[in-house]
Amino acid sequence: MQEQDSIGTKYCDLLIIDEMLPCNFSTFRLLEYSHYLTHFRSSILLTTEGWHGGYSNLGFSSQLSESNLPAEAKSRVFKFDELRNIVPKLAYITFLNNADQLLPYLEERAIPFVLQLYPGGGFDLHTDVADARLRRVVNSPLCRKVIVSQNLSQTYALDITQAPIEKFEFIYGGVYETHNGFDFHRDKKRYGRNKDTLDICFVAHRYGNDVRKKGYDQFIAIGKALAPAFPDLRLHVVGDYTSDQIPLDEIADRITFHGKQPNSFFKEFYPGMDIILSVNRPANEGGSGAFDGFPTGACMEAGFSGVLNCISDPLRMNVAFTDDVDIILLDYETHKSAQRIAALLRDLDKLYGLAYCNWKKYLEVFDKNQQLWKRCQLITNELLAEEKLIVRPPSRRSDMDMSLFSELTEKLRQAAGNHLDAERRHDNLLAEYRKLASGFESVAEENKRLAARLLAQAETVVHTPTPSPMQAHGRAEVMALRALRLTPLRRARIIFSRIASHFRQTMN
Repeated sequence: MQEQDSIGTKYCDLLIIDEMLPCNFSTFRLLEYSHYLTHFRSSILLTTEGWHGGYSNLGFSSQLSESNLPAEAKSRVFKFDELRNIVPKLAYITFLNNADQLLPYLEERAIPFVLQLYPGGGFDLHTDVADARLRRVVNSPLCRKVIVSQNLSQTYALDITQAPIEKFEFIYGGVYETHNGFDFHRDKKRYGRNKDTLDICFVAHRYGNDVRKKGYDQFIAIGKALAPAFPDLRLHVVGDYTSDQIPLDEIADRITFHGKQPNSFFKEFYPGMDIILSVNRPANEGGSGAFDGFPTGACMEAGFSGVLNCISDPLRMNVAFTDDVDIILLDYETHKSAQRIAALLRDLDKLYGLAYCNWKKYLEVFDKNQQLWKRCQLITNELLAEEKLIVRPPSRRSDMDMSLFSELTEKLRQAAGNHLDAERRHDNLLAEYRKLASGFESVAEENKRLAARLLAQAETVVHTPTPSPMQAHGRAEVMALRALRLTPLRRARIIFSRIASHFRQTMN
């Protein structure tokens, strides 16, 4: 499949920017963004191609071709380089790190955005770097709304940013496929009925060499405590954990490491699991650093397929479930946790009764349609808000274009200089013209006064009874009468010259 050519200018309502899609690895984003791309017909997704960080080696075109995105949406998925050609009304971004990295691009174009602030993705607690990012992004005038999925996320972000509470929208949980076709009564595999083992699983991604954060160490410890009393117990690990990270000792032959698995793996895997165990903890003592949501994504997906969640809540983020009714809440006391799970393994009716209640409650609280409806309603409200001008920057020029562009720029500069010089010369000429006009008016007034005086003098000459020859008097009168018919300036000149000539003749 060939790489995309430049798409040219495209206008859209919603612009989704993500680092993982169209890669199929992140199922919750695949589900959420697929819905937006079909629900909002005027929508586009740009990818920063972050899957190369350890999830896939495919290029963009191959990744798009193999993506599980709807076929009609694939034509609106482009590389991030095309941002310069996109003119959206609103951008939508998940995770703090992504929003912080994209903020300069959004500010350059004045693009308003909505941030989905999930735990993880750079959203750490009580760390200077993360706090600075949080303030920078949330307090940006372009940040319209912040979706928070945990109560802790909202209280912490409010405290750090001091932003108005109206800027935050609390939507508990995330977008996961709750309509997965699983029916508890039909599909749930039970020990003693359609399987011969009791199965407890641990599903998580490992960050670095830390085996404690997600609770893998607790899983192994509880497994070791349970194994002697339950010979049919089997343990399962899904994720990038290996058998050499913690000594397995007596449970080595009872544990299976499945490695990393695609989402399709779990359709058959989860119905056969009795319990998912997740005794996770914050990255650092005191609650600082990275933290997981409650429940984790893996635990929710297991719960949607009838697996009883036995999990911890160290940061008190549970707002919907009741211990020993529709969930099992554990702490860090390994012996106590092992005892509670052992009691369930001995009482299968209670085990599967709790699993059923857990399944029903998860479907109610995290219903996909409700999760998507609330987010779509928020996006729609922002799209209907007052429109702002989205700036489209000038097209980038190649090096070959720059010499021509420089030459044109120099000619334009010279032309601008010539134009400025012409304006100055025009202003100078206008000032001189105004001086001449003012002088002409003064001369005209002076000519009028002089003409009046000469006319009076001429009349005096005509009527004065001096013994001068009559011809002289007649000529003077004629000259005065002719002068009255002329313009003031010319009249003055003619009268003055002729009167002067007359007097010279008289004197002679």
